[in-house]
Amino acid sequence: MEIRRLPQNLINQIAAGEVIERPSSALKELIENSLDADATQIDIMIENGGKNLISVSDNGIGIKKSHIPLAVERHATSKLPNDTLNKIEFLGFRGEALPSIAAVSELNLQSKHIESNQAWSLDIVAGNFHEVYPSSREIGTKVSIKKLFFATPARLKFLKSSQIEKSYCHQIVLKIAMANPAVSFNFKADGRELLNIKTENKSDTLYLNRIRNLMGTGFSDEAIKIENAKQITNTKFAKISGFIGLPTLNKSNYNQQHLFVNGRSIQDRSLSGAIRSAYRDTLPKGRFPIFCLFIDVPTDFIDVNVHPGKTEVRFQDSALIRSLLVGSISRELHSSFSQTTSEISKEALERFVIDERENSGKFYGSSKDHDEKQSIFDKIEVKPQKKAFKNNDFENDTIQTIKNENFPLGAPIGQFNKNYIISQNSNGIVIIDQHAAHERLTLEKMKLARKNKSIERQILLLPEVVELEPVPLEIIKDNIDLLADIGFVIEPFGDGMVVVREIPALLGEVDVKQIIIDLGDDLSESGLPSSYLAKIDLILGNIACHRSVRSGRNLNETEMNQLLREMEKTPNSGQCNHGRPTSISLSLKDIEKLFNRT
Repeated sequence: MEIRRLPQNLINQIAAGEVIERPSSALKELIENSLDADATQIDIMIENGGKNLISVSDNGIGIKKSHIPLAVERHATSKLPNDTLNKIEFLGFRGEALPSIAAVSELNLQSKHIESNQAWSLDIVAGNFHEVYPSSREIGTKVSIKKLFFATPARLKFLKSSQIEKSYCHQIVLKIAMANPAVSFNFKADGRELLNIKTENKSDTLYLNRIRNLMGTGFSDEAIKIENAKQITNTKFAKISGFIGLPTLNKSNYNQQHLFVNGRSIQDRSLSGAIRSAYRDTLPKGRFPIFCLFIDVPTDFIDVNVHPGKTEVRFQDSALIRSLLVGSISRELHSSFSQTTSEISKEALERFVIDERENSGKFYGSSKDHDEKQSIFDKIEVKPQKKAFKNNDFENDTIQTIKNENFPLGAPIGQFNKNYIISQNSNGIVIIDQHAAHERLTLEKMKLARKNKSIERQILLLPEVVELEPVPLEIIKDNIDLLADIGFVIEPFGDGMVVVREIPALLGEVDVKQIIIDLGDDLSESGLPSSYLAKIDLILGNIACHRSVRSGRNLNETEMNQLLREMEKTPNSGQCNHGRPTSISLSLKDIEKLFNRT
């Protein structure tokens, strides 16, 4: 068999398989071309999920008549003026997108250059050129793609339904719009307008306004601002900016995670993993944080020529970027202390309303029904009764120093069901899960002691011999050194047993045997992460859970006050070690709505 050169149209069709995976890939390339052309208004239309039509129109600088045929030739581009890949300053640079698209579709390009009085147009069908001819376009460039992949039926068969492909296109537009608040976007699908956002004008709130328009007020109103930099050289810096969500505002997937490097939307598991590690033990298992973050680095610090779709980058020093991400996010999360998202409060209020609707017949029906409904409250025991909030109620010197401040978590007015503290602050009422809250406080104390290498050990007068099942036993024995790092001195002791000689002093009087048994059982079920620090956090969290104030314990007013004040000054106290919220706030306005008073 002879070696021969492939025909140019076949080369382009092969390239299209890499660059243009689906309609959203083609749409992304066209929008990026518009942005590179300095467009401030981009209008997008698709039909049948982009299979029948993709149209992108802009008001950019346009293309000269003599350059229009070049624009659809393979590896022809205006975006590498120095013929080097060391400093790429545009979103596009490969010169592959338009010829790849044109090789598998019917493409029409219309453009009027900013210095020209005449617009011109070009048609290409499955890679076959026609002559350039005059166009009526008045500004910028418009590219229309019809019958995408008709020249490669195999690829067409693997596309998803029109609805799914439309959603992919929608996501692409949202991501690009998020990174370009100075550009207006209009997006229509099958004649229906899905997005119409105008240019943001206020420079100080530019990105936040755009994020509010695209991600909703639920995220933007409570988002934590991130802004930090790290020095690369004497004159160059890596910068991070953007917004992250509170740990209690989390999702079951990655859809609300937006990461941009030099304005380019990227997908990087290493960076996403670094961001998630910054949240550490504040997220429930299997849940993911919400964020919109922008990393800006010198162009010679990254390589964007990694993936045909330009969705990946390589950093000259990836450890520096990960460190910048983790450090910046951890610092801001720690400063948010006991804050939890209002989405939890909204969900609670919605359940009140649903419950009221479901039981509306009982409220307004017979007296018998009314009595049945009211009997629910007969078993409620709220202790203690509300007392005057006096300074001498505090027995802790630390609490005395903040006695005149406005307490975010308020003053306790009672305990419900021996597990929930009800407090009143200036805005309304707060309901606190006493076990979840104390669990977090205990964990943070243990983490701080370990960080400062000040974990004190308590020698057991009588060493505790603990018998374990085979799997938990192996896990405990495999991690004896790790457990020693947090204050446990454990040794193997015959068949199927270990002996505990010392424990962390912070644990106080506890059932040592039960803690070791529970720890072995929990770790054998959930497994240990690979990171050493993550292992430490997981074990500390497990131990803190067993050390904390248990559900079902009555607290007096002083104990409740002390718990609330500790929460207000402890990092991450808005969620327990398992990521669940520790408190829910209901404003006076929300409560009055329940009674139709507003």
